[in-house]
Amino acid sequence: MMTRAVRDAANDEAVGILVQPPAEAEQRAAPRQRTLYALGRLLVAGGQRVCTVRNLSPGGVGIELDAPPPVGTAVQIETRGLPLRAAEVCWVSDRAVGLTFVDTPAEELVRAAEATPRSPRFGYEGPVELVTGAGLSECRAIDLGLGGIRVAGALPGAPGDALEVVIDAMLAVRGRLAWDRGDSFAIEFAAPLSTRQLAGAIARWEATLTR
Repeated sequence: MMTRAVRDAANDEAVGILVQPPAEAEQRAAPRQRTLYALGRLLVAGGQRVCTVRNLSPGGVGIELDAPPPVGTAVQIETRGLPLRAAEVCWVSDRAVGLTFVDTPAEELVRAAEATPRSPRFGYEGPVELVTGAGLSECRAIDLGLGGIRVAGALPGAPGDALEVVIDAMLAVRGRLAWDRGDSFAIEFAAPLSTRQLAGAIARWEATLTR
């Protein structure tokens, strides 16, 4: 039977193969920090992309996403605890991508990224429908994340009230009213979106902006 220590070591080795080219694995002067497996927000070519942050170091970050940008592309990357930072694509292997920071962050920022649970929010200024006990209402969203959505306007009920939010024709989510700031309010989803659901919603909304 595989012990936990052996299993963890095997998992770490598999992660290393995923996020960095084998030829460079022995050339890195400083080891990567602990793998994050966190949601990332990648800004590239005027749009935003959903990605998975696999690992992070003061010099760069390993991510995974569909249709990666080519080597040399200037991007910006954000993940939990790490503010939006300029970077450049330094290698691509299938869906795995290595980014090098333009301005290297301090070790403290890397540690904060590992410890901070909040994922980045994605701009999503599209129409949404809210289904409550009072009926159907049309609103406009402000931003969207795995765990919830922020909507412009007055709170349509009391904090804790259950409702359904129809983000677009392909995504309807149950949740509850969370907090109210007067000009906007938040809905917390009953179950987090998957990264593919979030990526799909962002892509469909951004597609409407170019029509």
